[in-house]
Amino acid sequence: MKQSVTLKGTKDSFVLSLDEAASFVSIMKELNELLEHLHGEQKRSKEVQKDIYLEIKTGNRLLSQEQQERVIEEIESKSTFLIKKITSSVVTYEKAIEWQEAVSLQMEVQTVRSGQVLTAPGDLLFVGKVHPGGMLRANGSIFIIGELMGIAHAGFEGDTNAVIVADFHTDAQIRIADSIQIIEKKNNHQDSIRKNEFAYINDLHILDFNSLEQLIKMRPNLGKVIGGLNEWV
Repeated sequence: MKQSVTLKGTKDSFVLSLDEAASFVSIMKELNELLEHLHGEQKRSKEVQKDIYLEIKTGNRLLSQEQQERVIEEIESKSTFLIKKITSSVVTYEKAIEWQEAVSLQMEVQTVRSGQVLTAPGDLLFVGKVHPGGMLRANGSIFIIGELMGIAHAGFEGDTNAVIVADFHTDAQIRIADSIQIIEKKNNHQDSIRKNEFAYINDLHILDFNSLEQLIKMRPNLGKVIGGLNEWV
């Protein structure tokens, strides 16, 4: 008869696997028996009990919040295991949508006025004008076709690989992760230099600029994420 609960040791912790085809009742019954057996072994051993990390794997099964709480309570009350995490090979619909949004390119065609904030969970392609006091904020990179006079904040959750592609010839503020730089309006000669550049965090962890032709070389995975950025340059 196939076991519903299997415990295996790793280098520095243990892994508890739950049979995805077994009923939850069977899992809890076998888990209780396993914990009682381990408790008996520990009592017979003269070794000092110590905390051991435990990862719970549920395979192609998603435990409900109530089921997770019952499993955790059973383990914590009858063993010295410290539960590190519960992992599954499947995700909820909500998590899948959240992941899809985070890796997709969001396109917006509008005007962002003073006091307005436009936010994207992943990369943002913005077509329009950002007025002074307006803000674009993306967890990924920002690509602007239009006029930036406000704030563009890429990698706002800390992604230092994010970039900002824009026409940097007007007064503006750009941010990548925790780095900030003020762009002041330049004369015509300097405008032409900045016009075809992108902002990024360099190897010295400083916000810097480089020519657009270097974008794919410096961020080779960027085009794969948004589907063909290499066609732009």
